[in-house]
Amino acid sequence: MTQWDIKVLYYGKITSPVEIFTPALIHEPGDTIDGPVMGFLLQSGDRNILVDCGIADSFFIDGKAWGGFPGVGGRSYVLNSLKKHGVTPQDIEMVLYTHLHNDHAGACDQFTKAVHVFQRDEWTNLLDPLPVQRKGRDYDTDVIPVLAGLKTIKVNGDLEVLPGIKLYKAPGHSLGSQLITVETAKGNVVLIGDLCNNYARFFPDSTEQMDMYGKRWKVRDPEGNVKLYGPAVPFILIYDYWTWYDSVHKAKALSQNKRELVMPGHEHSLITEFRKQEP
Repeated sequence: MTQWDIKVLYYGKITSPVEIFTPALIHEPGDTIDGPVMGFLLQSGDRNILVDCGIADSFFIDGKAWGGFPGVGGRSYVLNSLKKHGVTPQDIEMVLYTHLHNDHAGACDQFTKAVHVFQRDEWTNLLDPLPVQRKGRDYDTDVIPVLAGLKTIKVNGDLEVLPGIKLYKAPGHSLGSQLITVETAKGNVVLIGDLCNNYARFFPDSTEQMDMYGKRWKVRDPEGNVKLYGPAVPFILIYDYWTWYDSVHKAKALSQNKRELVMPGHEHSLITEFRKQEP
């Protein structure tokens, strides 16, 4: 089996009320937290595979991004993150998308030599978002003609896309979200995208959450509500709770429900790991 190394890529941040990311943190009313926009670089030998590609510059208006919250990011962040690992867009042979939301597909136009892979149902969702998705500008419709002009593979279901890399359809956050499993030296790591955006949501028994800067926040649950959610704690961007719970169970089975084998799409503590990886 081919083994891959996973590098965390930092694409920017959005500063939002702390409860949007982790409702169970100890905090004061009005506290905010910097939530990272992220991607992942998968490497094996001279092969370079990219997972997700950040927010387009056009989605930052007057210094604000999703939800009207302050943020920074854009194509330069994506290119600089790759450059830190000696990689250019031309070196990327394939871009895999956990989903096509605006903060995961915004710089797709930079990877003209790559094959772009996503679920067929996610393309459908991009073309015809739900009204609530339109209101939140979850999708960047400018990527539609870009992706239409690139080499794409629209997957319908589960697939081993490359040796050691598998895709599993996992709707709930969006119609065609997918999990990406990567065979590594430490085991089969599952990139769960925004199924749960951080560890505290995927593991309801978490006792602390690290932010982007290494500060550890204690987790609380004063009303005893967290465990009532079951295997994971949902957040506000879920379009279908039935399929979301199914997808959570799938992710837990694939990862053996082990923290070290899960990498959420906006996990703050992974940015600390990113800084350790910087050349």
